[in-house]
Amino acid sequence: MNTRFLETFVMVANLGSFRAAAQQLNVSQATVSSRISSLETELQVHLFDREFHVTRITAAGAMILDKAQDILATERNLRETLSDPATPVGRVRLGLVSSVVHTWLCDLIEEVARCYPRLELELTVEPTPNIAAAFERGGLDMLLTTDDRHDETCVCAELPPLAMGWFGPEGMRDEALTLSDVASSPLITFTRNSRPHANVLSLFSEQGLRPTIVHCITSLAAIARLTRRGLGIATLPLGCDLAGPGLHKLEVDAELPSLPLYCVWRRSSDAATHKAIAELARACAERHHQLS
Repeated sequence: MNTRFLETFVMVANLGSFRAAAQQLNVSQATVSSRISSLETELQVHLFDREFHVTRITAAGAMILDKAQDILATERNLRETLSDPATPVGRVRLGLVSSVVHTWLCDLIEEVARCYPRLELELTVEPTPNIAAAFERGGLDMLLTTDDRHDETCVCAELPPLAMGWFGPEGMRDEALTLSDVASSPLITFTRNSRPHANVLSLFSEQGLRPTIVHCITSLAAIARLTRRGLGIATLPLGCDLAGPGLHKLEVDAELPSLPLYCVWRRSSDAATHKAIAELARACAERHHQLS
């Protein structure tokens, strides 16, 4: 989620006017309207009533106003903490799972660019075992992964987890399903033996169920595409950028376990830079967790 959009929302809410907010932010009124519309689309709620040329915050907008202000305050504090004049220069090779790519990675890239404009990121997106092996070989400096790591040579910081949900195609939008209903349909989920794959199978097993067909796919984009075509029910992170037309969150009577996330880096001469990036990752993950 773009924090500039949140800042615009808070400004409009506090001033009670799109025009006043545009003047305060030194942007056009059309830009303010566009940012609010984008935020409403992402959150799937109306934040303001715009009837009769009067701007009034909606009940949904009022519910998230305090959280939005807290997020902006946290971001300001984080930037102040990391505003070290000795700006790191160089490259960080970051291995990460696709669940992060489709949720808060863009926020992290944006924050790293703001705090460390001379720092380059080289990204490798692979399943957890692959990036763990590359890290072990010395091919990666940091990991954003679903498995923790117990190693005296490394730091393993726990991040806010990703909430998971059931997703289906357009034709299933208004259906209320049981876990038994899901088990009788083809299931489209993550790589075999991955954490999310194991979690979903355990959920079925706890209720004495077993999915009839399980398609295991590395790419979340491919999972979403197959689901839109009506080829099964998918498990995906809530708030991911793949949801939208043709792909809808389903109401199922069994909640999926959250997906744990960890940031891993070595205790080396670059540990301070890696720790700073990890703190940025924590803030982005927390912001996504609050809003998903």
